[in-house]
This record gives sequence, C-alpha cells and structure tokens, in this order.
Amino acid sequence: MRISTQMIYQSSNNDLTSMQSQFLKLSQQVTAQQRVLLPSDDPVAAARALDMQQTADLNEQYKTNRQNANSALSSVQGNLESMTNMLTKLKSNVITAGNASYSNAERINMASEIKGNLAEVLGYANAQDGQGNYLFAGFKSTTQPFTLDGTGGVVYNGDQGAMSLQVDSTRVMDISASGQAIFQGNGQDIFKTMNNFINVLSVPVTEAANKADETAANNFVYPAGSGLTPIAAYKTSLAQLNALSPTDPTYQAVFTATAALKLQSDAADAARTPVVGSQAALTRNLASFNTQIDSLLSNVTTAKASIGARQNELDNLDAAGEVNKENYTQTINNLLGRNPSDVNQLISDYTLTQTYLSAAQKVFVTTSGLSLLNYLK
Repeated sequence: MRISTQMIYQSSNNDLTSMQSQFLKLSQQVTAQQRVLLPSDDPVAAARALDMQQTADLNEQYKTNRQNANSALSSVQGNLESMTNMLTKLKSNVITAGNASYSNAERINMASEIKGNLAEVLGYANAQDGQGNYLFAGFKSTTQPFTLDGTGGVVYNGDQGAMSLQVDSTRVMDISASGQAIFQGNGQDIFKTMNNFINVLSVPVTEAANKADETAANNFVYPAGSGLTPIAAYKTSLAQLNALSPTDPTYQAVFTATAALKLQSDAADAARTPVVGSQAALTRNLASFNTQIDSLLSNVTTAKASIGARQNELDNLDAAGEVNKENYTQTINNLLGRNPSDVNQLISDYTLTQTYLSAAQKVFVTTSGLSLLNYLK
C-alpha cells in the first residue's frame, strides 16, 4: 500500500488537533480545579451534583432563615427581659408603699413615677423589629397592637397568631408572640393593674379614715345575719389573754378560745370592705396588686422560657446544618472531581499531554521536512 504525502499530513494534522483539544480540555479542568466542567463530561455525576447543589442551596436558605428567626426572637426576648425588670420594680414598689411609715407625699411621688413606667410598658408592648413589624401583634405585624381607648384603658388590636419561618426542611418556627397572652393573659392586665396602682397610691391615708375603719371592723357582723362580730370578740379575747400569766390555770383555755376567734376574725376581715383612705384599705389593695404582679410575671416567664427553648433549638439546627453543609460539599466535590487527589491527577495528565503534544509537534516538523531531493547528488 502506498502512503501519499497528503495522507501523512492529514493523519498528523488529525492527531495534533486531537491532542491539542485534549490539552485544552485538561488546561480548562486544571484552571477550574475540577474534572467535570460540562454535563457531557459525566452526565450521571453532573445530574447528581445538580440535585445535591440544590439541596445545599436550600440548606443555606434555612441557615439564613434561622439567623432571621434568632434575630426576631432576640428582640422579643429583650423586651420581655425589660418587662421582667419592670414587674420586679413594681413588686418592690408595692412592698415599699405598704410600709405604714411611708408618707402620703411619698406615695403620690411614687404614683407619678409609675405613670412614667406605664408609658414605658406600653412602649415594650408596641416594640418593633428592624423591619418595622410589631413583635406582639400576632399575624397583624403591621398593626400597632396596643392603643389607648380614651378612658385611660388599653385595648389590644392584634390577634392570637404568631409569625413563623421555616428554619429546616421539617420545622416551621414561631418567631413572634401574641401580646394579649403576655400583657393581658390569665385574667390579668398589666395596664389596668398599673392604673389601679396609681389611683390607690393617689388616695391619702388619714387618721379619720383609720378610726372609721376600726369602728366598722369592730361592728362588722359575720356571717351576715348571725349577729356575731368576730373582730371585736377576738380583740377582747386577745386583751384578756395578754393580761394573764402563762402560769395562770385559765391561760390555756383562754389561749385556745383566742386562737379560734382569730380564725373567725381573719375570715370576717377578708369578707369586709375596708374604709377608703384607711391603712387597711391600702394594705388590702397592695396585697391584691402583689398577687396580680406575680401572675403577670408568670406570663412573662412562660413566654421567655418558650423563646429560650426555640433559640436553643435554632442553635442545634445550626450545628446540624453545618454538618449537612460539609457532607453536601464533599459529595459535590466527589461527583465533580474537585478533591485534591482529582486535581493532582488532572495536573499529571496535563503535564503528560503537554509532553506528548510537544513530541508530536517535533515529529511532525521532522517528518514534513523529509524529501528524496535531499538524497540526490
């Protein structure tokens, strides 16, 4: 078979073109640091890598959602912490105001201070996040949840829902709270309690009211229609007991009778309404406020515990998300050939192909220069 010069050129050209194409491909792979550049390089691996990348992108979106959720919950938690401090202060004011040595002027000054505290609490209840959404309005995040009704009262304009975000593939988390459950829940209303507290502190305690209350207490009949005045009877028995020596043979009998009358006197005192302006009326009201504040503190504490649990859950989901991210990245690297071992192999192939190409080019140059004329003399 005769091989023409044209065939030699054509064959050499085809080989060089193929090697140059292979060299260029390897050059692109080395530059990109990965083996699979186009779906045609490995259709199955490219398809699986695409699915895995979409999963990884969702994982990143969930991470962003968790950051937003944590930011919103931190804002709620911060306001609830301020509310806890305020309620603790109010509880301290209740105890201080109940001191009999506290003057009317001091209680009036305290009332003025609590008026400012009331405006502060209203601010906590109407707190907004960084985007201007109200934290305690439920689903109505663009509606101011608490407003004055014109009579000194406060009305709730939100709902009982809670804004939420999907923070993982199977977890949707509430990131806001219903303000009514916190500020007006369990039959308690922080705004009404504070207003009533202000009103009670504004009423001066007078000696005349104290005397009138003592007389009313001694004359109070309990149970109604019984004709019994347990408070006066207890005071008489107590005076008799105090006059006796513990060694007196009648002391034990009088002590037992006095103890029984004390129980009846306490029941009668609880059933009656003290005279307005008396120390007894102030004490009774302050005790009620103390109970109400405890209930409000319980509302806030419950909400804080719930938010704290959600923040802990977000931390756990973040940790799991980071593990998933590493796994997704490793899987994609394996599929697309991005691992160090893959890149090292590409570099080796690139160097070897470059050597082959250089040798082939030299052979082609040498071969193309051959001619019988060079051997004719």
